Amino acid sequence: MATSASKDQTSASAKITEGAAAAYNQVQNIIAVMSGKGGVGKSFVTGLLASALAKENYRVGIMDADITGPSIPMLFGLHGPAEPGEVGINPLESRSGVKVISMNLLLASEDQAVIWRGPMISKAIKQLWGDVMWGQLDYLLIDLPPGTSDAALTIMQSMPIKGIVMVTTPQGLASMIVRKAVHMAQTIGVPILGVVENMAYFTCPDTGKKHYVFGDSNAIQVAQTANSPILAQIPINPAVARACDHGLLEEVDLPEMPELLEAFTSVAPVEKRVGAAKPSDSQAGPDLVTIQVDQQLHHSHHHHETDQEKYKRIYSPIARMFIESRENMGMLDHKSVRSHYRGWCGDSMQMDLLVEGDVIRDARYTTDGCGATIACGSMVTKMAKNKTLSEAQRITPEEVIQALEGLPKEHEHCAQLAINTLRQAINDAIHQALHPVE
Repeated sequence: MATSASKDQTSASAKITEGAAAAYNQVQNIIAVMSGKGGVGKSFVTGLLASALAKENYRVGIMDADITGPSIPMLFGLHGPAEPGEVGINPLESRSGVKVISMNLLLASEDQAVIWRGPMISKAIKQLWGDVMWGQLDYLLIDLPPGTSDAALTIMQSMPIKGIVMVTTPQGLASMIVRKAVHMAQTIGVPILGVVENMAYFTCPDTGKKHYVFGDSNAIQVAQTANSPILAQIPINPAVARACDHGLLEEVDLPEMPELLEAFTSVAPVEKRVGAAKPSDSQAGPDLVTIQVDQQLHHSHHHHETDQEKYKRIYSPIARMFIESRENMGMLDHKSVRSHYRGWCGDSMQMDLLVEGDVIRDARYTTDGCGATIACGSMVTKMAKNKTLSEAQRITPEEVIQALEGLPKEHEHCAQLAINTLRQAINDAIHQALHPVE
């Protein structure tokens, strides 16, 4: 991929022939998520919709077209670099099987700024489409940046967009800007599938009363301008915000989601594959990613196994149980201490401990790491419960691996990450006990 303004701008290979991957991609529906206004939650709605579709066995990808302000990887807990394949960049895959590509997965550092003018941004967007090995997808969702200029124009004119989901918020200022985006889409001739109003209201947990923090809804006016339905009105929820900050968007389960999913699939239908494998399975289709894996394993006695068979081979039954159940994953409402630790591999973990006296009564964790990290987080929090702080501090990575009945060699460091996080939380609990906040 050659979107770099300098040799070290991205970590992906520049040797890939430009546009070569497009010939291998089979994408049924390309849907853009747009608003024209920043800060309304386009990325959140994009991720929420993609996650819901993936859970229903649709093959889904997300192109993060916000080149200068990408946020999709953080929502899914993904970290680069994306690796180059034979003919294109291989997108990263989320826990639920959503394929994701973003400029933040191509940069040498996530904090690195992309300081480009319009033509360079337009070229980068075209390459995120033509240079990425998407394979077979039912839906490719494009998270558009704010505005109605270069980026949006490039996508609408150079890609086969089937439709647009417009995102707005209740404020009159936001809806006015969104209506500009509606008029842009209508001028170019791209159909608007529907409107999603984000941050529509806040429900008080004590009384159950709805508070319209940003004023009365303007979604009806936007929908009338767009001549399209309101797909959903999503409330403000601090717990959802925390989940997104920790890369756990796929864990969000809103009561509005079934209605949003039903409305979306009715206006952008794809025949559902009953009983089909999820996108993360190798049976999802003979795309180039599968071909590349087969080539890499050609000289191995495991070269005929599926991803599911490999998963069962490399993880013990107890490790698989923790990966699938995600025991103790989450956050404590009345926590004693919360600590965060990032490992050398780039994965991070947060751990909450509820300490009574000198005993850990409860423990929860969240992580942006892989399945092995999830297994280790679940096991460590399970082992720490009902132990004293000093007893828990003596738990070792080797004991965690033994309790999981082994881990793949390349993932043994995940046990160290979980133990380091536990020890950090214990140290913070001890410090808190010695220096209480009045």
